[in-house]
Amino acid sequence: MRSKSPLEVGHPAPDFKLTDEHGRCASLNDYRGQTLVVAFCPDYWDPALPLRLAQLNEVLGRLPAGFEAVGISHAGVMVDLDFGTYGCVRFPFLQDRSSNDVVSRAFGVKGQEALFVIDGAGIIRWRQIGFSGPQLTVDELIQSAGLDKRDEPHSISRRDFLVTVAAVAVALTLLPRQAKGTVQESPKGLPVALDINGSRHTLNIEPNVTLLDALRERAGLTGTKKGCDHGQCGACTVLIDGRRVNSCLLLATMQQGKRITTIEGLAHEGELHPMQEAFIKHDGLQCGYCTPGQILSAVACVHEGHASNDDQIQAWMSGNICRCGAYVGIREAIKDARAKTLKESIV
Repeated sequence: MRSKSPLEVGHPAPDFKLTDEHGRCASLNDYRGQTLVVAFCPDYWDPALPLRLAQLNEVLGRLPAGFEAVGISHAGVMVDLDFGTYGCVRFPFLQDRSSNDVVSRAFGVKGQEALFVIDGAGIIRWRQIGFSGPQLTVDELIQSAGLDKRDEPHSISRRDFLVTVAAVAVALTLLPRQAKGTVQESPKGLPVALDINGSRHTLNIEPNVTLLDALRERAGLTGTKKGCDHGQCGACTVLIDGRRVNSCLLLATMQQGKRITTIEGLAHEGELHPMQEAFIKHDGLQCGYCTPGQILSAVACVHEGHASNDDQIQAWMSGNICRCGAYVGIREAIKDARAKTLKESIV
């Protein structure tokens, strides 16, 4: 069961039998008669994967009857821990735990991120290796294809099938497209005026939209990162009236009249904030995904008076997780920038 290159469209998909995260077995034969979307995850940790999986969940929930999906992880432990932590996978997530990644090799995608669509007879009908497609929204694709009007299972035209598959692929690559300061309209939204980095942003958003999503998807300020989306990792940290908060836990509509500071607003007139300079000087980052939240939390930590020594810094910065383990550099950066940070306005 080995393949040097990804299997081509029209090739029979190799059967597999794997277990999911709960120990339940599943095989390709279990999905005979249905169109199956198989999403292979890479053998490295990628901070964007939870977001892509969540978007895939959304699309699959709106696909016509007769479609199913499974995710397959490689043997990498970090990948399995990541998705278990985020808990965003609603479809079966199968573990290719063997040392040789047998199923991944059989499809020719060892170590790669890939998407296959397999028809009810077990034939590969579409594939995508790696994801770098157009940045369209899921709703635009569903609306243009009329997917919400489908009624009969297995009565899908060739055009509808291709558009449906495209919706799944684009969901895995979806990124916010809003420019800074623009307004994204929503038919169910309410006008909300937010003071972000000293500028007024008028957004039309639904009452249940979090501050994190409003910043990233509506205001176009993508420096604030979406990590766990449960208030556990600190990647989404911003300052509200000078206090650090997890923006994923707050409703955007409740922040009117408050001063919101994101990483984009920390520098002043083109000059980096002392904490930003210190993070660079002391290598307080590696992949950089958690860095915006780390820096904002560090600034607040100093102004709170909780950065007097190593033990204090470690305790009061514990809400910000660095998966790369750059904690020594972060601690040294905070100590180095402590005096200069106190001279700077926190907002």
